[in-house]
Amino acid sequence: MKHIFIGGVAKSGKSRLAKYLSQENNYNHIPIDYLASSFKHNFPEVGITSNVVIEKESSEKLALFLSRMIKGVEYDSDELYIIDSAHIMPKDIIKYLDKERWDIYYLGYKNTTAIDKLNELKENHKEGWTTKRSYEENVEIFNHLIELSKEIEKECLDNGINYIDTSNKDVLDIFK
Repeated sequence: MKHIFIGGVAKSGKSRLAKYLSQENNYNHIPIDYLASSFKHNFPEVGITSNVVIEKESSEKLALFLSRMIKGVEYDSDELYIIDSAHIMPKDIIKYLDKERWDIYYLGYKNTTAIDKLNELKENHKEGWTTKRSYEENVEIFNHLIELSKEIEKECLDNGINYIDTSNKDVLDIFK
């Protein structure tokens, strides 16, 4: 079995999938979003942010940080890891992960609308960052995330990475 990296846009099902796979297959789950938030608040000089939308400069820095962090994970342990992140683009992670040791998946939702996504979240998620923003702000963010999903899909195709469209689908239904 290989380690697993799950990347993609916010609210695409990354953490849900990572938690499911880690429970079903005895993987250790490392959510990178907490590290990104810690960098943003505690070490702003590093230039890593933890915004909802992937920022290109942060993506490269986090991918490099992750590559150094996982050196020991890959070679010094018999344990398996799942890492998920909403902050690293496919073109950045592919530079550092050995595809012989890692399965890489990216999730997005390119075939939906911001309003449909917000309605889905309203039904299924009662907490989180979307509840702290106005409806108009969320529509703007989700429009951007839909466009970012399209960009991520293209980068995945260009780099031989698995892309999964979770538009109007529960990610667990895709993997079961």
